[in-house]
Amino acid sequence: MASPEQVQQLEARLAAVEQKLAAAAAGGDGDDSLVPGRKSGTSDAQVLKKVSTRLQDFEAQITAQLSNMQGDFDKKLSHVNRGASSVKPLDASGPSAGLDTMAEDLDQLKYDVGELKDLLSNNKGEVNHIRRIVLACERDMEDFTAAMDAVNVDLDEMRARVDATHSIIT
Repeated sequence: MASPEQVQQLEARLAAVEQKLAAAAAGGDGDDSLVPGRKSGTSDAQVLKKVSTRLQDFEAQITAQLSNMQGDFDKKLSHVNRGASSVKPLDASGPSAGLDTMAEDLDQLKYDVGELKDLLSNNKGEVNHIRRIVLACERDMEDFTAAMDAVNVDLDEMRARVDATHSIIT
């Protein structure tokens, strides 16, 4: 579960990244690409698509963490309210005293079951996070495979040129 300090740290890091991107876009030095110092085969559209996908993954993760935090807070608040409403006087020794302790035990059991549900939902969140990581790895592998295919095509062209040069020489 993310604490408010962790959320603030993430927001600060995101703001720093946005500032860096804005500074990079402002100081283009005549280069029309999004990342001026980078000379590769990827186009701006591909870079934007990757950034958009990663931002969507990040947004989904933050949204899930915030909803978990809100649910935890609501459950704990309701548990505290139930505990405060069942406060009994010190001289409670009548027949209702047994019912009060049973009600308290039932409330505690409900709270414990809620905690177990929270643990299960946190595990589901972790599984979803791992799924997002696996999908990101799959995307990276697809990019790598495409790059290797391009290298193989270049090697085939080089082989053909070498063979043609060799046949001319001999």
